[in-house]
Amino acid sequence: MTDNVTTPKRAKIFFPNLNGVRAIAAFMVVISHVELTKRDFHYPMAKFFHILGMGSIGVSIFFSLSGFLITYLLLEEKKYFNKVDFKDFYVRRILRIWPLYYLVIIVGFLYTPG
Repeated sequence: MTDNVTTPKRAKIFFPNLNGVRAIAAFMVVISHVELTKRDFHYPMAKFFHILGMGSIGVSIFFSLSGFLITYLLLEEKKYFNKVDFKDFYVRRILRIWPLYYLVIIVGFLYTPG
């Protein structure tokens, strides 16, 4: 049995100030996809500026945020536990990402015509 006083506990690390950046990046990607869909169905696209480039910028922001957060989490784990347990790290990532991923795949198969 481990003693909670002597064993450091994993605290949930959260950066609420990055939510706005994530929201803007997501909005950029969604708007870019809407414009691409409009182009594919021959609807008039927005003419005031080049919106399609916004999608790649939004994706780059997401990759940058992901790289920062993963690096930060690994450095924090190294700082508090003097080691990085990659197996536990990846298990935590999988348990966080895969349920939504498989839900989207299942819903996609159920609602795809044909």
